[in-house]
Amino acid sequence: MSQYQLLARRGDVRGRTLVALALSSAALLAVGTACGDSSEASSAQSSTAATTTTSTPPPPPPGPPPVGADALPGLLPSLEELKTIMNNQELVAGPNATGVAEPDPREQVYEPAGCASSFTAGSPSAFNGTGHRGFLGASQAQSPTPSLMLGESVVTFDSPEAAKRALAKYLEQWRRCANTPFTWKFISQGRQAQWTLGEPIDAGGGITSLRNVNPDSPVTVTRAIAAKNNVLVDVQIMGSGLAEQNITIAKRILERIPG
Repeated sequence: MSQYQLLARRGDVRGRTLVALALSSAALLAVGTACGDSSEASSAQSSTAATTTTSTPPPPPPGPPPVGADALPGLLPSLEELKTIMNNQELVAGPNATGVAEPDPREQVYEPAGCASSFTAGSPSAFNGTGHRGFLGASQAQSPTPSLMLGESVVTFDSPEAAKRALAKYLEQWRRCANTPFTWKFISQGRQAQWTLGEPIDAGGGITSLRNVNPDSPVTVTRAIAAKNNVLVDVQIMGSGLAEQNITIAKRILERIPG
């Protein structure tokens, strides 16, 4: 058909008439057949397009199973790991804890008590009302002179969402207590130590840290918290010359939590 259209454009009216008459009935039949095939193909394509449905994407893979209380010991660094991280071979293992608790008020008192979570790991003020389930805390100290003390805690919740909510509450307390004067009283010894609570800092990798300072001593208390899966990680170090070992320990624990 294109060659006839080309001729028609180049000729006059009579030429176009002759061209039209030159089309035989066979050619017309062929054209009609071709047009019919095109129409059917178009109809088939339309039918196919009409019946095509959008495929539903597959559901996301399930997340890791929650960590149970029986798995908590395997999350904590060994004593040998901590000796390497702290570069201190005089560390010895102290007692473990299986729940949050305030110190015996006949022995020690924190003031203000509502800011104890900035100072010490496993403080009830951070976990009350969070619905925490399992708890395991470990401690280490330099021996024979306890000039370096550590504490690491791992706490489980019913779900990752619950752990994130608990972390948010923890961080809210840290922010509220930042730059607050804090007193650690030793009742039985009649002594006390004054501290200034630090401001929380994003340490990367989901970890938040802070540093509490004593204006009368080079000793500091560093902290680190984070949440992964259904576990909240809580680290505390007390000593002089501390760098970012608290963050290193928190990272080491997070690496062992599935998820």
